[in-house]
Amino acid sequence: MQPNTSHHLPCIGRRARTVSNRLAVDLMAAAEAAGVGPAQFQARTGINTQDLVDRDGRLDGARHKRCIELIHALSPSIEWLVDRQCGLYPHFPALGNHCFNASTLREAIGAFLQFRAIIGEFDFLFVKETPGWLQVEYVAEFMPQNGLQALANFQVLATLIRAYDVKENTVFHVSLAGAAPRNRHLLDDFFGTTARFDSNANQMRFDASLLDAPFPHYNATLAPYLLQQVQEQFRQVQQGHSFSATVEQLITEIVMDCDFDGSRKASLLSAVCERLETSRWTLNRQLRVEGLNFSDLETRVKLERACRLLRETRCSLSEISDMLGFSSQSAFTRFFRSGHQMAPQTFRQKSQQRHAAQNYSG
Repeated sequence: MQPNTSHHLPCIGRRARTVSNRLAVDLMAAAEAAGVGPAQFQARTGINTQDLVDRDGRLDGARHKRCIELIHALSPSIEWLVDRQCGLYPHFPALGNHCFNASTLREAIGAFLQFRAIIGEFDFLFVKETPGWLQVEYVAEFMPQNGLQALANFQVLATLIRAYDVKENTVFHVSLAGAAPRNRHLLDDFFGTTARFDSNANQMRFDASLLDAPFPHYNATLAPYLLQQVQEQFRQVQQGHSFSATVEQLITEIVMDCDFDGSRKASLLSAVCERLETSRWTLNRQLRVEGLNFSDLETRVKLERACRLLRETRCSLSEISDMLGFSSQSAFTRFFRSGHQMAPQTFRQKSQQRHAAQNYSG
């Protein structure tokens, strides 16, 4: 980070961006504290319990946006946010271990900027250095005037910066868009000075003299191994963005859209091409590079969706058939049987029996 320069995450193209489901876990806890229970939270965001079981799971942008919109509407207390002594780092040990073992604060912030996509990919941090200050500006893709998102990111970054402050006297000057939250005095205690609200931008700045002071707890022997761990996790996140994953995610979103008319022939393929701003020929050519075709992805999505509807709802087979765009219930039954070697009604009965057995044993 040199004077008068800006640094941010690389521009992300049309691949399927995601966020860690750990964010949803924290947001669900905040919603519960504001009076919205887990079941209601999941119903309003489209996130289910299974989505949150895998600690390395990722969520698509549509559901993440619903989370942000819900939390914004609830205007929850910020106590849950500023009371987190270690920010989000316990959720992301590889990222935390690497960032907290740098030779200088400058190196630590650089590492955080480089690998923060492990947390999420729908916002940006722009860093500008002057001779006296380091300024961080936060820009969100969803609801950019919602200061709560910026506040959460500044809290995470401030936690990292304080770890490198030997004298423990860092003061953060924070300006946030939007109205002040309840218990705003907690922010003053956390950042060390009064935070400003209703600002034109979300910004945080602090004394740049801390940047290059040697970190006394730096472990040079351990550093290469910690870097390898975070690089591997970052690589796994990036690998989830193949073109086929992007197409599959779009198919899922379109199939789940209540306004989508799946009965029209080739309407699903046309809708995907329209969202990607590409032709059918180009789409199919790119999928062939990965050894797939559109029908493979459509089948996978519709089978997964059918299984979920059969397990988790009381929708009739006719209703499920209509939701998934089949011309008739018999066509849906043939499709399901080809994928699961059993009729959909049999699958539903077996799922109910399995669920009852689990409840009994519990």
